[in-house]
Amino acid sequence: MLVDDKGNPRYTNRLINEDSPYLRQHAHNPVDWFPWGEEAFAKARAEDKPVFLSIGYSTCHWCHVMERESFDSLQIAEYLNEHFVSIKLDREQRPDLDDIYMTGTQLMSGHGGWPMSNFLTVDGRPFYSGTYYPAENFHHLLGQLKELWKSKRNEVERQADQVAKAISKYTTAKSESAQLVDLVAAGVEELNGTFDSSYGGFGGAPKFPNESQLMLLLEHSRRKGDIQSLEALRKTLDHLYQGGIYDQVAGGFHRYAVDRQWQVPHFEKMLYNQAQLLPLYAQGFVALGEPAYRRVAIEIGDYVLREMISPEGAFYSATDADSEGEEGLFFIWTLEELAEILTADDLSLVQQLYGVSEEGNFEGRNILHLNGSIETFAVKDLDSILEHIDRIKTTLYVEREKRIYPLRDEKVITGWNAMMVTAFAVAGHCLNHSRFVEAALRAADYLWEHHWQDQRLWRISLGGHQSISGNLEDYAAFAGAAMNLYRITQRQEWLERGASVIDSMNNQFWDEDGAGYFLSRESENGPLITRPKSPMDGATPSANSMAVSALVQYWLVTGDVTIEQKITQTASAFSGLMVKTPSAFSYMIVALQDYFEGQIGPIQYAAEGKVRVSRRKVEDKVALDISIWPGWHINASDTLEDLIPTRVDGKDLEVEYPEAVSRKLTFIDEPGDFYEGDITILVGSGGPIMLELQACDDARCLAPEKLVFP
Repeated sequence: MLVDDKGNPRYTNRLINEDSPYLRQHAHNPVDWFPWGEEAFAKARAEDKPVFLSIGYSTCHWCHVMERESFDSLQIAEYLNEHFVSIKLDREQRPDLDDIYMTGTQLMSGHGGWPMSNFLTVDGRPFYSGTYYPAENFHHLLGQLKELWKSKRNEVERQADQVAKAISKYTTAKSESAQLVDLVAAGVEELNGTFDSSYGGFGGAPKFPNESQLMLLLEHSRRKGDIQSLEALRKTLDHLYQGGIYDQVAGGFHRYAVDRQWQVPHFEKMLYNQAQLLPLYAQGFVALGEPAYRRVAIEIGDYVLREMISPEGAFYSATDADSEGEEGLFFIWTLEELAEILTADDLSLVQQLYGVSEEGNFEGRNILHLNGSIETFAVKDLDSILEHIDRIKTTLYVEREKRIYPLRDEKVITGWNAMMVTAFAVAGHCLNHSRFVEAALRAADYLWEHHWQDQRLWRISLGGHQSISGNLEDYAAFAGAAMNLYRITQRQEWLERGASVIDSMNNQFWDEDGAGYFLSRESENGPLITRPKSPMDGATPSANSMAVSALVQYWLVTGDVTIEQKITQTASAFSGLMVKTPSAFSYMIVALQDYFEGQIGPIQYAAEGKVRVSRRKVEDKVALDISIWPGWHINASDTLEDLIPTRVDGKDLEVEYPEAVSRKLTFIDEPGDFYEGDITILVGSGGPIMLELQACDDARCLAPEKLVFP
């Protein structure tokens, strides 16, 4: 920021009035920035100037670099102000626009990233795109594009038209219908081709967690008992939490690693990573029984509740990679720093366990990482070692709190908050950790009270002020969160709220002509060169995938035929692409399994949602907790000959059925034995359990159903 001799900003532009921390970071550039909207494009049309669209986000390291080098440069700012209309866009506010222009950038340059630098016609079509440019290169590029705009306008328009058509074709994701057969196995087979057998994860550096793909591995192991998928998941979860990508002091994951070994992270922390990795580690603990996964899950949740939560219980969006102008400085240590605050015994343990050395592993300092599992290191007295490590972590945390914090972006984003609500609800249920479920309910209540107004969602709030209309990601994630809360807490209001959000989502985003959902509404502020659907997963599950997940969960508890049609139509619309590249649709494929193949989770529904069955461990037994709607019952294990009894089957089972009630039904002459209300069946078995039941009310019986609990 350029300041006068009194330390005050020399320049202030219209971004000072925006709600986005990212836009406000640029409010004192000498560039005459506009926010995205019709005003900027009207100026471009009136003055016949090309539009420079710069897209980034508040915790983006290279966005900060380009600001310092180019946007605070008087020479570059003057050139931009004279020859271009400049727009700043926060990608987290408008992911639909980010998706459109990122697609264009990748088509034109072969790569993508942020800051994204786009040059547009006056109606929003891109004719040249790139990412970060050093100042000298950027200034030279501006000169070339100005001349191109003036002297070769026909070529510019032709290029823009071709790119806009290509963007539309790619993002609308049209394909021929295909038969959806065993997509989980097909997706896993595709993933196996890029799996890193040494360090887990997929592909080489830079390396992202790719959480949706890890969920596909977990789903394959659950449904097919596939050991290879389970071991691939184990290797990845092990190396992730042992690496420098995991904050070994405070918990929580950084966004990605720049190396194959997960040791050197890009130090920003995103809420959406915590929202995906928390339930993965919780469910990984259930599937694999690794105590470390439970510890990591609780540490992730505690980190979010300590450092990413607003006073009202909502969650902030991100923390920066930089502090004091240096990447990672907040998180790294010299050996001398550690020696000053730790005892000799503590320092010795840190050197052995976390790989600390004099030379360091990152620019002369140390990124803490585990050299293996603590269980392997401890050999014998694990509890004592864990207590020792906790004491050391507390010491390091207290010392680290004295440092200058990285910037925290305090936007409350509906979609990401809803993902975090689901994460806390699922993890709380898996780990029997009620505090997490309570946090989920509190955050969800905040969204309902402050972001849901007049049957519409706001996407953003900052300091209690709402802005930016919600897009598909917000509706789909919040609907899914509502359904997860209903499933786990049985609170009826969340079923009703989920229904309202789904109804609004269908009214605003459903494609009546081609099926599936658009990311944005038809009417937006500023030009929209296409309405993307973009169903393939990225850093987060695609919005269409989250919509399918919410629809399936709602259908399971209601049997709603209209919703079922939306599920099948969406699956059909993207079926050709799913068959062609199944791993790119990992989240959607997992979501569809409960519809196509039947439920296998710890909570399942029968009788169109009128019977809920929850599986939990009770010492050396399994408890099946069954909740039955008022006015309905299921037949007892020993009942009338014409009725289907409730029965538990499996290998070497010892089953304890509850007491039944005896009464007469209107359509049967003699009294029978039934289960009503809340009951529990205790099962002594370590293997899969099959529960058969038939639900009836006083007038009719539904068809018998079978639920399988792996």
